[in-house]
Amino acid sequence: MKTLYQYGKDLNHSRVASFIPEVMNSLYNESSLNSTSLTEIRDAFRLKQIQGKTWLIENLEEFCQDKTKKILVVGSWFGFTSFCLWKLGYNNVTEVDPDFRLENFARHLNRFNKNFNHISADVNSIDLNNYDIIINPSGEHIADNTWFNNIKLGTKVIIHSTDYPAIDHTNLCSNQEELLFKYVLDSTYLIGTLDLQTYKRFMIIGVK
Repeated sequence: MKTLYQYGKDLNHSRVASFIPEVMNSLYNESSLNSTSLTEIRDAFRLKQIQGKTWLIENLEEFCQDKTKKILVVGSWFGFTSFCLWKLGYNNVTEVDPDFRLENFARHLNRFNKNFNHISADVNSIDLNNYDIIINPSGEHIADNTWFNNIKLGTKVIIHSTDYPAIDHTNLCSNQEELLFKYVLDSTYLIGTLDLQTYKRFMIIGVK
């Protein structure tokens, strides 16, 4: 099992950051523009968010080099994680998010990915059996393990959480070991911490 402790300031996030202008272009679509606010855009694309996505993607590429695998992104928000995956060659990406407001934004941003699919639903209510890899970059937002329990054995998973307290963070972790304890894997490839100075992000990668 690989163990990581990294600092956000040490990550080269330029590759992920280079995709942000295309997000800004999506705001010229009136439906996309009207679905969000400057405050939400600021929150979604601030430096620490981009560092977290860089950390996720770099380790995904190492863990799964077959870019034809069917991927599900849980808690997709603006659809930016899916967009980054497509830009990096992962060509079969589905995402799910319960907040229907940003569906048009996510679909517009990912419109050139012909295999992209967005589902506006609670992840606990959908069938997870058809995916090779399930990525949950926001485990702190999901209060229970129903979604994880619904994943079939043998599926590759990547799960993030954080120790950052917020109103909508209902499932915090205090360290990487707690994340691993919450989501029991048959085999663990990586367990890691990303130190963002004011808070930390935790990640586990493995096979359920």
